[in-house]
Amino acid sequence: MLKSLASQSFDRSFALTGSARSSATPSRAARIALAAALPIALGLTASAFAQSATTASTTNSKSGQAAGQAADAAVRSTRDWNLKSQLAIQGYDPVAYFPEGGGKPAKGSKEFAVEHGGVTYRFASKANREAFLANPSRYEPAHGGWCSYAMLDSEKVSIDPEAFIVKDDRLFLFYNGLLGNTRNKWLKADHAAQTTKADAAWKKLSGESPRMVGRPTPDGAKPAMAKPETSDKAATLQPKLDEFWANATKDQPATAVARYEEGIKAIGASGVLESALRVGSRAPMFELPDHTGEKQSLASMLNQGPVVVTFYRGRWCPFCNIQLAAYRDAMADFRDAGASLVAISPQTPDNSLTTFEKNTLDFPVLSDAGNGVARQFGIVFKQPTGARMNLAPFNGDDSGELPLAATYVVGQDGTIAYAFVESNYRRRAEPAEVLEAVKALRNQAAQPSGTKPTETKPNETQPKSK
Repeated sequence: MLKSLASQSFDRSFALTGSARSSATPSRAARIALAAALPIALGLTASAFAQSATTASTTNSKSGQAAGQAADAAVRSTRDWNLKSQLAIQGYDPVAYFPEGGGKPAKGSKEFAVEHGGVTYRFASKANREAFLANPSRYEPAHGGWCSYAMLDSEKVSIDPEAFIVKDDRLFLFYNGLLGNTRNKWLKADHAAQTTKADAAWKKLSGESPRMVGRPTPDGAKPAMAKPETSDKAATLQPKLDEFWANATKDQPATAVARYEEGIKAIGASGVLESALRVGSRAPMFELPDHTGEKQSLASMLNQGPVVVTFYRGRWCPFCNIQLAAYRDAMADFRDAGASLVAISPQTPDNSLTTFEKNTLDFPVLSDAGNGVARQFGIVFKQPTGARMNLAPFNGDDSGELPLAATYVVGQDGTIAYAFVESNYRRRAEPAEVLEAVKALRNQAAQPSGTKPTETKPNETQPKSK
């Protein structure tokens, strides 16, 4: 009975919201009830649970990276993908479909094979392989490599690798056989509407959502910057998050862990990913109180240079604390690149102050009462009634709303140049990746007057007739 009650308590406080007790002991008594519940539900003592977070935040980069890669494979399930012995697109090169790869289908070679997230890709050249490694999410096929037209009806239908469309920086594949060429049928209807419908169907099947980087920009907005290349930058944050999760759930039954994954799928299915601002959008010009009560405005910060805006859920979330500590450690690099950073949560200023002090931060922590600014960014979701945490002691309201753990880089003209938007609260933007986006803005600003930056524009490439 006790084990059952503990499991129910953990499910309610963690499953759909991903909330957990932070690694440090709270300094204010108003959060005692929530802080005490999670370690008991996990079957850990408070000190053991705190130790797991401390260990995660101090892991050396080599062992942490290896653990992170293993955990990443576990988080990303490829059982719904169109694969043969883990090989994607029947061995065709995903980069070859894009303009920089030649713009036409090409068979890949075993010599240039890469395993990414449980999927094996082959490439026609070393250059194409390196392009993929620099930005895998740009080149992976939509809808797990299944026919996008059939996905409109939630059907997984095999494809002809030479029937394709590259549009809005995404690769769409289609069936071409005895029943006709579904690519032609797709082209006769509205691309955007079909994409939205197929994305929603794929999300229900797999729990996956399309990445925000590289999507079409609003009318009148600047073209999206390509996602910065980070192949030579070792991931340092994600392994720590993965290790914390592994330690926190190692004694949990598989059914409980599965419920946490269902919670993440529920967030993705809420529509919040579709409403989130994307690359090329104009950032809301907000003004919010920081942890000392002083008002901070985005406009004034942009006068000094680009601004990194990261949203976090609250001081009760250990994943948020690990992320903020990683950004703190990278602040010297951000400043050297001419950028400032602010962290925003729906917490009250008092709780923001606790976050600031506990993590020994050296950047402003802003209080977004009622998620007003997060709502302007389109990243607010509501906790399901059956699994809602009482966040009133932290946020000062009982709305049950939280922001996604999103990170943006805003250029001095107010345009979003980088967007990391994820429904999975355990995944956060790597500091090195964010830094590369900042440096790309700096390099762009340093170009001689009259020189246009290189842009990758949405493109549709016609396959050869067969």
